[in-house]
Amino acid sequence: MPVATIAFHNIYEELNRDNALFDRNDAPIGDDLLLPFGELRQKGAARGVTVATTAVLKADRVDAYVFVDMPDPESQQFRQARASGRPLYLLMMESPLAVSRNYDAASYDYFNKIFTYNDALVDGERFIKLNYAFRLPTAIPKDLARKERLCVTIAGSKKSRHPLELYSERLAAIRWFEENHPAEFDLYGVGWDEIRSARIPKLSLLNRISWLKNALAPAFPSWRGPVARKRDVMGRYRFALCYENIRDVPGYITEKLFDAFFSGTVPVYRGADNVADHIPADCFIDLREFGGYGALYDYLTSMPDERYIRYLEAIENFLTSDRATPFSCDFFAETLLKGVLND
Repeated sequence: MPVATIAFHNIYEELNRDNALFDRNDAPIGDDLLLPFGELRQKGAARGVTVATTAVLKADRVDAYVFVDMPDPESQQFRQARASGRPLYLLMMESPLAVSRNYDAASYDYFNKIFTYNDALVDGERFIKLNYAFRLPTAIPKDLARKERLCVTIAGSKKSRHPLELYSERLAAIRWFEENHPAEFDLYGVGWDEIRSARIPKLSLLNRISWLKNALAPAFPSWRGPVARKRDVMGRYRFALCYENIRDVPGYITEKLFDAFFSGTVPVYRGADNVADHIPADCFIDLREFGGYGALYDYLTSMPDERYIRYLEAIENFLTSDRATPFSCDFFAETLLKGVLND
């Protein structure tokens, strides 16, 4: 049956309401993260295909469903979609740390195809490679006069007991800079003034009581508050600590590297173990190459401007090359549409 209407359903319900997944550019966790979905809607419309969320589409109009991350199999929306007899597709965006159901192999039987960042799953037939996607610039800022400070990290305060989590590594970096070189490091993001515990998640409820929050939340002297747009702030720093939330998941490369790239800031990266298979190694500083933060600091502070500029030139060359195409909004939209319409 020809597909004329594709319904998307995100595990984050606020993105389903009022078609927010397609009508907004920014997601709560980052700048422009929803741009590829807007591109998808435009490309669908050019083919005569309606693309929208389940919240705004009538079920009897839907020809195919795309679930953005694996829902609870017993949720009403998923049960209704299965009962409809329409083809189902899964788009994996979140890591196993955030959505463990994405890695429940038994659930894959529900779907005609799975679109995923995970290189270990991709077979090019049923499991289709699909990255986080961005509007790629033709040039990046390279004016060193903009650089006010050495290093920054912009991230939310989170905790996890997952064996591959990188929240604790991010925290270790923050504390090292605060203790050793506080004048050269700034921290931005949400949650750093709140009570959090991986072992006792319900402790976060104490944040509702302002005096307890103020008394018990840990102090971060480097914290400068939240930001409206990450790139506007990040561009004022020479380097950015860009750690994924989880390490060693092949192909899991999110906006963290690209926020630094677009800012004209050189990233220090830890995350996907095979990152250099997708992004040239001369575009970033690999944290794994250093024995500790002292060695990393020495490398950052001893870098001459000429070497720094070479990093920025390598980033710009990558972003304007064919190698970056799989990270583009256009590639994202075309891959998803073809995967559904040609099934």
